[in-house]
Amino acid sequence: MPVTWTRRGAAAEKYKPLHQRLRRLNQQFKRFQQMAFTHLQSIAEKYNISNYIDSRFQVLSRQFERISRELCAFKETTEQSLNSLKSWTKSLQKKTKRLDLSLANLTRALRENNHLNLRQIQKQRAVLSDLSHKIQKQQSHISSLESFRNQVQHGMQDLQSSLKRHQAQITKMESQMHGLYKIISASKEGGLDPLSSIRKQQGVVLRHVQPKLKSEENRIRERLPSGPTEQPQTYNMWYVWQSTIEPTVQAEEGFFQLPLRHKIPHIQTPKEEARICNVGSMLLFPSASTENHVTFQRSFQTGVHELSICTWLKVDGKYLGTILSYATENNDNMLVLYGRNSGIRGVMNFVIGDPAYRELSLQNILDGHWHHLCIIWSSIEGRFLYYLDGHLISTGSKFQKGYEIPPGGSMILGQEQDSIGGDFDEAEAFVGRLAGFALWTRILSPGEVSGLASGKGVPRGAVLSLDDVDQMFGSVQHITCECLEHCM
Repeated sequence: MPVTWTRRGAAAEKYKPLHQRLRRLNQQFKRFQQMAFTHLQSIAEKYNISNYIDSRFQVLSRQFERISRELCAFKETTEQSLNSLKSWTKSLQKKTKRLDLSLANLTRALRENNHLNLRQIQKQRAVLSDLSHKIQKQQSHISSLESFRNQVQHGMQDLQSSLKRHQAQITKMESQMHGLYKIISASKEGGLDPLSSIRKQQGVVLRHVQPKLKSEENRIRERLPSGPTEQPQTYNMWYVWQSTIEPTVQAEEGFFQLPLRHKIPHIQTPKEEARICNVGSMLLFPSASTENHVTFQRSFQTGVHELSICTWLKVDGKYLGTILSYATENNDNMLVLYGRNSGIRGVMNFVIGDPAYRELSLQNILDGHWHHLCIIWSSIEGRFLYYLDGHLISTGSKFQKGYEIPPGGSMILGQEQDSIGGDFDEAEAFVGRLAGFALWTRILSPGEVSGLASGKGVPRGAVLSLDDVDQMFGSVQHITCECLEHCM
């Protein structure tokens, strides 16, 4: 408050305390004013803080709502993952049970095989002992045959010497015959008895004549006239000469006669001339059944980036069926060659990593004759080649480029797997014959494919063949036939 002061002596002394008091009040008022100002500033600052807190609260509420939504979504995904995990656990338990059953079956089969092997070993030992006895008997028989052969050789030598003697006797008889003719002619001229002359000149020959011949001689003597005759005497003397020769020859032949062995040798019927002799063996799938399939002892050991599959096949059905099926834990159609009973029957599906596949034309495969099939694939450019009977039928690229077929799966011939080692379908069964099946983890050259189809050998490096077959199920038969023409 403005105060006017008057310079008055007494009045000034009188109002001096009041002036000092007013000054103190002014100072107190200024302090109060400053304190009020600071208080108002603090109130204003607190008001701003509350506004900040409200905005922050709103932000936090929005974040809370977002987090709650994310938690709900995470909860749903977690529940779905748990449900899928439960289903996987159930399927894994089923697979574990199947594996346990298959393991039990394998152990039982191994035990049975061991028992069978022991029995076969015992039988083979018995057969070997019998064979050794038979060999000993055969050796003794061979020695007896050798002795008999020596005897036969000696007999042949004796027979040859007797034949020589017989020839000498024949020449002697011929000379005697000439002498008889001379005697007959002399007797005709002189009127003598021919038989008496014969006795005088050829007494040695008539000593060998049997008593039966003597009666014949008497009959001849009765027929002969006392005088000279013409032709009948010559005939009778020829008859006498034949009578004297025949007993001697019969005696000689009877003395050296050997028993004849009439044994017809066994002649094997020659097989059909073979041209393709590189197959080794054949698998026969006689009917469409879920039981008819074949497993292998091993599978891919490492990831596969190149593949060549070749085989001879003879289809007995009206559709192709499944030739090859390779399944893993992640994909039951990792590698498949099949043609279904339904749909287009003239097409074969070549599957690598389902659902990727290519359709290949069967052409004349279903005609009931042997055909050679080769399918080649490479992941470098996704290129594939399809050969039939040594000729390139189709080719392509960008089929599963850069893909890798994983190892450790199940390889089966004759059926298509919907799960590892099972879930077969009768409509996908192969009916017919597979011969010379082989699989390489590399690309075969056109010359190697042509050599396979023409029977000029098998390329090296095959990782699977019919020699690696582990088990055959159902009525499948594994037949050894080195040449395709003999695989009936």
